[in-house]
Amino acid sequence: MTASEHDDTPRKLALIADELRSLARNNLLYLDDPYQIQRNRRVLELAAALQALADVRPFPEIRQRFFQEMDYQTPLSVVDTAVLDPEGRVLLIRRADNGFWALPGGACDVGETPAEAAARETWEETGYQVEITRLLGVFDERFHHGEAGRHLYVLLFAGVVTGGEARPSPETTHVAWFSWEDLPWQELVPSHHRRLQMVMQWWLHPHTPAYFD
Repeated sequence: MTASEHDDTPRKLALIADELRSLARNNLLYLDDPYQIQRNRRVLELAAALQALADVRPFPEIRQRFFQEMDYQTPLSVVDTAVLDPEGRVLLIRRADNGFWALPGGACDVGETPAEAAARETWEETGYQVEITRLLGVFDERFHHGEAGRHLYVLLFAGVVTGGEARPSPETTHVAWFSWEDLPWQELVPSHHRRLQMVMQWWLHPHTPAYFD
């Protein structure tokens, strides 16, 4: 399925719900007026209902999560890593949840730097230990066919293998190296099309500056 063939409606609904949730929850941290508190709690309720239209979880579960997580809301930081070998092949994983190919990556954990998160996620998903060598870009996932239904900032790093060997994981069914001519464009996670194009540009022109939206 290509990006143009992909139904974008659930993702858009989830992003709207995420923004409404963030606005209401952040307001509730600073309000004293009981009427304003009631209005923002109603917005939070409606955000949960909107999320339920784009989610497989039952509404009570979504509502409970929306009302329990009352810290200040910001975009979620995640990382992807473009691991290249001396021949210029790029390392991809086939995701277990949807069967699409993607760069290894995931959410940053509290207490680690983005580069540490990139190295950890690569090791967990591929079996390779890597050294992170460069920041290639920062992507606002709303503009790149992201499917998470949350506002994500994706930090794209470059890395090289320092040890380990290819092995699947609970999150991945296959780990493989691809030349630029053989990239599985039709089976890529839609948001990774633009990122791999940037990786290719950087590989051909190493002085390309880091990308940002």
